[in-house]
Amino acid sequence: MSEMTPPPPPPPPATPPPPPGMPMPYGAGGNTSKNSLGVWALVLGIVSILCCGLLAGIPAIILGQNSKKAQAQGLATNGNLGNVGFILGIIGSVLGTIGFIYNVSRFSN
Repeated sequence: MSEMTPPPPPPPPATPPPPPGMPMPYGAGGNTSKNSLGVWALVLGIVSILCCGLLAGIPAIILGQNSKKAQAQGLATNGNLGNVGFILGIIGSVLGTIGFIYNVSRFSN
């Protein structure tokens, strides 16, 4: 008969897991000083589609571009909101322009 040796025990974990609920250290998570640009771009983009067309669409486009630049520079963490606001601003501006042209042509006759 051959002797069977038991397998060695597994090694202990290298580091213990962090305790749950620990706050983020100061400065972690990126700079958020320009996050308001993305929020305003999104709000103005939605407003441009719903009612204001060019009056809100053009500022949404500008703020969306500025928000994307701020994210690239590390000054904001929500560049996607700026991108969505930019796109909605374009859509709202196009719809507002089409509506304006339609109303002018309808009432000019």
